[in-house]
Amino acid sequence: MPIIVLVLYVIACAICGLLGRATAFGFLGHFLLALMFSPIFDVLILIACRPSREIRKRIEKVTLD
Repeated sequence: MPIIVLVLYVIACAICGLLGRATAFGFLGHFLLALMFSPIFDVLILIACRPSREIRKRIEKVTLD
Protein backbone atom coordinates (compact mmCIF):
# COMPACT_ATOMS: atom_id res chain seq x y z
CA MET A 1 0.00 0.00 0.00
CA PRO A 2 2.65 2.65 0.86
CA ILE A 3 4.47 1.98 -2.42
CA ILE A 4 1.28 2.73 -4.36
CA VAL A 5 0.91 6.04 -2.51
CA LEU A 6 4.55 6.91 -3.21
CA VAL A 7 4.17 6.11 -6.92
CA LEU A 8 1.01 8.22 -7.13
CA TYR A 9 2.81 11.10 -5.38
CA VAL A 10 5.71 10.97 -7.86
CA ILE A 11 3.25 10.82 -10.78
CA ALA A 12 1.46 13.91 -9.40
CA CYS A 13 4.83 15.66 -9.12
CA ALA A 14 5.65 14.74 -12.72
CA ILE A 15 2.31 16.15 -13.86
CA CYS A 16 3.12 19.40 -12.04
CA GLY A 17 6.46 19.43 -13.83
CA LEU A 18 4.79 18.92 -17.20
CA LEU A 19 2.36 21.74 -16.50
CA GLY A 20 5.27 23.98 -15.56
CA ARG A 21 7.29 23.43 -18.74
CA ALA A 22 6.26 26.79 -20.21
CA THR A 23 6.96 28.78 -17.04
CA ALA A 24 10.11 30.46 -15.80
CA PHE A 25 10.92 27.52 -13.47
CA GLY A 26 10.56 24.89 -16.17
CA PHE A 27 9.91 21.18 -15.75
CA LEU A 28 12.69 20.43 -13.30
CA GLY A 29 11.95 23.41 -11.08
CA HIS A 30 8.29 22.58 -10.70
CA PHE A 31 8.95 18.86 -10.34
CA LEU A 32 11.41 19.45 -7.50
CA LEU A 33 9.15 22.05 -5.89
CA ALA A 34 6.24 19.60 -5.92
CA LEU A 35 8.49 16.83 -4.62
CA MET A 36 9.84 18.95 -1.74
CA PHE A 37 6.59 20.59 -0.64
CA SER A 38 3.49 19.12 -2.27
CA PRO A 39 1.85 19.00 -5.68
CA ILE A 40 -1.04 21.10 -4.36
CA PHE A 41 1.36 23.85 -3.29
CA ASP A 42 3.06 23.67 -6.68
CA VAL A 43 -0.25 24.09 -8.50
CA LEU A 44 -0.75 27.34 -6.59
CA ILE A 45 2.73 28.43 -7.67
CA LEU A 46 1.88 27.46 -11.27
CA ILE A 47 -1.14 29.75 -11.17
CA ALA A 48 0.99 32.67 -9.98
CA CYS A 49 4.10 31.92 -12.07
CA ARG A 50 4.88 33.93 -15.17
CA PRO A 51 5.46 32.36 -18.58
CA SER A 52 8.95 31.65 -19.87
CA ARG A 53 10.87 34.29 -21.79
CA GLU A 54 10.20 32.54 -25.10
CA ILE A 55 6.44 32.48 -24.51
CA ARG A 56 6.43 36.15 -23.45
CA LYS A 57 8.26 37.12 -26.67
CA ARG A 58 5.70 35.21 -28.74
CA ILE A 59 2.85 36.98 -26.91
CA GLU A 60 4.47 40.38 -27.51
CA LYS A 61 4.94 39.60 -31.19
CA VAL A 62 1.30 38.58 -31.60
CA THR A 63 -0.04 41.62 -29.75
CA LEU A 64 2.16 44.03 -31.72
CA ASP A 65 1.06 42.65 -35.09
